[in-house]
Amino acid sequence: MPAARPSEAVIRNAIKAAQVCGVQIGAVEILPGGGVRILAAGTVRPLGSVEAEGENTCDALFGEASD
Repeated sequence: MPAARPSEAVIRNAIKAAQVCGVQIGAVEILPGGGVRILAAGTVRPLGSVEAEGENTCDALFGEASD
């Protein structure tokens, strides 16, 4: 049996509830069982595009977007 998937309304309601409580949202996770987890800003690391040792940026992989 496939894993449960939350509806768009469930996700939207979770986001709205967090915002009403004053939580500044940093990320939204959809859990394997169909749950929704709201992570507050400051609790998650931002996704950077700076090239780290041994890693490539998207620009390096796909070329400059402005080309």
